[in-house]
Amino acid sequence: MTLPALHLVEFPLDQQDRPVPTEAAADVRYLIRAEIDADILCRLLNQFALQGHVPAEVESSRREDWMDIALRVNTLPRYRAEVIAQRMRGMVSVCSVDLHVQGTETVLSAT
Repeated sequence: MTLPALHLVEFPLDQQDRPVPTEAAADVRYLIRAEIDADILCRLLNQFALQGHVPAEVESSRREDWMDIALRVNTLPRYRAEVIAQRMRGMVSVCSVDLHVQGTETVLSAT
């Protein structure tokens, strides 16, 4: 039995598989509460590193069995900020993530 020859379909270079949001970068602040875990800061910061962003500020404090973490990134589009917040919320030791985007009055929060 012979398999048919494979043919590659050519697409124009300007065609994209999915729409890409074209938002201006905003100043974004995350307020995170997580259980004490030795690698939680690394895992949270990795979410930005995977997207090629470096936080402008990182602050954390330990209170009993919890860590309160504040992260600020000033080069992040709102869409990307929301995606990163959802990924953080999916982490096992993360209890809550509040997302504040400069220029908006709303706070996107979830536990």
